[in-house]
Amino acid sequence: MKNTDTTAASSATPTPVDAATRVAIDQLLAEYNFLLDHGRADELWTLVAEEFVSHGPMGVMDGRDALKAWGARRVTQDAGEVRHFTGGTSLRWEDGALTGVTYYMTFRSTLPEPTHPASVGEFHQTFVEVDGVWKIRSRDVVAVFGGANAAAHAQRVSGSPSDRTEGQK
Repeated sequence: MKNTDTTAASSATPTPVDAATRVAIDQLLAEYNFLLDHGRADELWTLVAEEFVSHGPMGVMDGRDALKAWGARRVTQDAGEVRHFTGGTSLRWEDGALTGVTYYMTFRSTLPEPTHPASVGEFHQTFVEVDGVWKIRSRDVVAVFGGANAAAHAQRVSGSPSDRTEGQK
């Protein structure tokens, strides 16, 4: 079941995450955005675990191969200029797994006001270390504002109705 609750993940005191892990996760998330925003979505699959699963405006992607196929299609489409800005990532260890919530804003040139965010929300994520390299294991996209914009964009680039994430407004 995907987590669409935008309240604090846990009332318990989080186990601290060491600086090296935090830097690695920040770099992982920055690289994901860079590839997505610069016409290289066909490389995104290299940043996720084999068992990757994502829920969001693009529907459900189950497995790294699903993201690989989506990325291969995405680089052939003209969806205009898109930029993803992320930050404020809160990392914590929960039941032995590294989890995080990252705030995001997305801007799209295809909107009437491209300098206004198309979508604002949170990525609820889990991470796993594979052969010494951190990967994204799961990502739930929780649109807090602009969920309708995100769903419309997903439909434009997929050619079919999107499976919108619960909690989008």
